[in-house]
Amino acid sequence: MQVWTKLFAKSPFKPLIKHAEVVLETVETLEEALRAWHEGNYEDMEKLAVEVDRLEDVADRIKEEIRDSLSSRLMMAVSRGDVLVYLHMQDKVADAAEDTAKWLLVGRPGELPPELKDLILEMGVKSIRAAKLVYDAIVQMDRVIESGFSEEEIGKEYEIIHEIEGVEKEIDELDTRLMRRVFELANRLDWGTGLYILNIARTLSNISDKAKDSAERIRLMMNR
Repeated sequence: MQVWTKLFAKSPFKPLIKHAEVVLETVETLEEALRAWHEGNYEDMEKLAVEVDRLEDVADRIKEEIRDSLSSRLMMAVSRGDVLVYLHMQDKVADAAEDTAKWLLVGRPGELPPELKDLILEMGVKSIRAAKLVYDAIVQMDRVIESGFSEEEIGKEYEIIHEIEGVEKEIDELDTRLMRRVFELANRLDWGTGLYILNIARTLSNISDKAKDSAERIRLMMNR
């Protein structure tokens, strides 16, 4: 606990960066799992998906330790409430990655049309890109604080936020394309395979949604 308190004394975002590092590792591992799934390398995919689950547990533990260490007596540049809300949203990115990993583990697509597998991989890579940018955003927010909210550093933060929002919009479009294609191929897919694909797509879309929520919370903290 003392470690987190010392970090908070330096900046309210130092502990959040430590948590973000684990979230980043979680989504990067999921990306590896998705690539293995796309290639039909299910043995490696299983190992990587299990590692995603383990990393999400680590992120949860760090989240709880930070919550327990965040004293209301600490003087910070942003409110304790804002830090806790942001921490919760950042942790949801790892939760969404874990949800995708679970769906990868429960089924095998068999003779899945390559175009669907390609769309899933494209969604995954882009959605995980948004999650990776969350790490950049919280590191940049620390620089904003250290600079005394300088216009230059704030501008850099907004660039990252806008990029996250742009990626999230792309994911929404890909999700719609995938759903449409699944229904167009309904006569070639059994209901279980269709459900499997749509749920993987849903969880991948949720990663970018949670990344966008995190970015929006950073925007609010800068505007208070």
